[in-house]
Amino acid sequence: MADTDHSLPFSRLDEARLDRLAWRWLVIGAAVRLLYAAINPMNLAGDEAYYWEWSRHLDWGYFSKPPGIAWLMALATWIGGDHTVTIRLTSALLGVGSLILLRTLARNLFGARAALLAVLLALATPANVLLNFMLTIDAPLVLCWTAALWCFWRWLQADEKGGRWLAGLTLGLAGGYLAKQMMLVFPLLAIVYLVSSKTHRARLKSPGFWLAIAISLVALVPPLWWNAQHDWVTFHHTGGQIAGDTDDKPFGYTFVEFLLTQAGVLSPVIWFFVMATALAGLARFKRLAEPERFLVIFSAPAIVVMSLMALRQTMLPNWAAVYYIAAILLVAGWLAGAGRGLGLPHGWRKATRPALAIGLLMVAVGYLWSPALRVFGHAGDPRLDPMRRLIGHEAVAEAAAPMLQQVPRPDQTFVIALDHRYNASHLAFYLPGQPRVYRWERYDHVASQYELWPNPIEDGKAGWDAIVFVPGHDKTVTRRFQGAFETFEAMGTLEVEVSPHYERFYRVFLGRSLREWPEGMPLKETDSEPDHDASPEP
Repeated sequence: MADTDHSLPFSRLDEARLDRLAWRWLVIGAAVRLLYAAINPMNLAGDEAYYWEWSRHLDWGYFSKPPGIAWLMALATWIGGDHTVTIRLTSALLGVGSLILLRTLARNLFGARAALLAVLLALATPANVLLNFMLTIDAPLVLCWTAALWCFWRWLQADEKGGRWLAGLTLGLAGGYLAKQMMLVFPLLAIVYLVSSKTHRARLKSPGFWLAIAISLVALVPPLWWNAQHDWVTFHHTGGQIAGDTDDKPFGYTFVEFLLTQAGVLSPVIWFFVMATALAGLARFKRLAEPERFLVIFSAPAIVVMSLMALRQTMLPNWAAVYYIAAILLVAGWLAGAGRGLGLPHGWRKATRPALAIGLLMVAVGYLWSPALRVFGHAGDPRLDPMRRLIGHEAVAEAAAPMLQQVPRPDQTFVIALDHRYNASHLAFYLPGQPRVYRWERYDHVASQYELWPNPIEDGKAGWDAIVFVPGHDKTVTRRFQGAFETFEAMGTLEVEVSPHYERFYRVFLGRSLREWPEGMPLKETDSEPDHDASPEP
């Protein structure tokens, strides 16, 4: 428990007042997130639309991820309909659940003051703006990881059986496995913690603990079985991501890039606190009390390893997300007066208010930046708008709708989108009637889930016409693709001005009477046959 040093943040408040403040901030945070999700006009991100497409083809596994996100999308849209607001509200609700669990665990670990600080630190983390706004794999993963962390700690504090907490741990682990592969690290860290803990080492002999892990692993059976039927495609994709590359950047560039990115997503002072407590926790591990040891194991090693990995490859900003849960709790405990064994200067705690103020300011800017850009006519500006990929897709679909009505055989015409998988996903979500949209991969390999689904020929659409959307001014349509149709002709262009600084452009073609689904080029082959545009550049 934290001490009563009046120099500590919120030290003059009693527990009842601290609890009320924590819940008040939770309600404020939940209201802001839910309201923002409900009224913000931004379209789905590419991954959101892509995972929504998965939800229309429910399966036991998918190209790059386990099936959890598709199942969650299917449930959400079954309840609320296939609307942007349904998907956004689902993400916000998951974030609220994660925040409640974070507060509850902080209360169990360090008391009411740390619980309030944990809530404030989490709300002052800019990463939460995206985490609780876009429904990608990280929102359910963070919820499941936090739930598993709470249940594991409560089991350690319970009697030897602690059956309900082991049941909760099992569910948290299973849900996390279905959300993202990163959850597989959790049971390994739990074992490492038990081995390192004199207080709880005897729990390694608990049959219930091992049974909980074993039962949770049953959740891996569906995606493993699916992968066995699909040449272990998820494993190949994940291995390629882990291997990474530096894109020929100078040595150290990706390391600095990663650290700066993490400082941005956490806010600078909070990130400094996280790194300071993590490194001090590793260096002085034997001097720590049990709660601090618990949190160090579930945060510091992974954060350090990922930072070192950044020396040789580009690291995505969200890869360390789950490890910051325990890190934030460790910082909250230290700020509340626990963690004396960390040996950090007491005076650093004076930076608590600036840390929260800077973080909350960054969060407010994050929420208001895109609306402000729209008001002042700078939406989509490549220099100013980091959310430019979330605008204009619905407008493109509205502009394309009349073309779908102009085709000679509306009842025997399907839609194809070329280039990136997001093009097909966004068109599928925003076109009238949300039609099945196919994607053609230029190269002969599986580059997305689209290549694993049946192509139009396999779906019985031989002889059908296709309306083909080609993004950008300079994208070409190869002869081998055009040759799959009896005729291939230009229908027109879609030029949607999102703002004075940004437009979305598509060329649209009509392929008449599909004869075959063309194979892509060998992946390492340079196309000796020059690309041929069906129409000149406008």
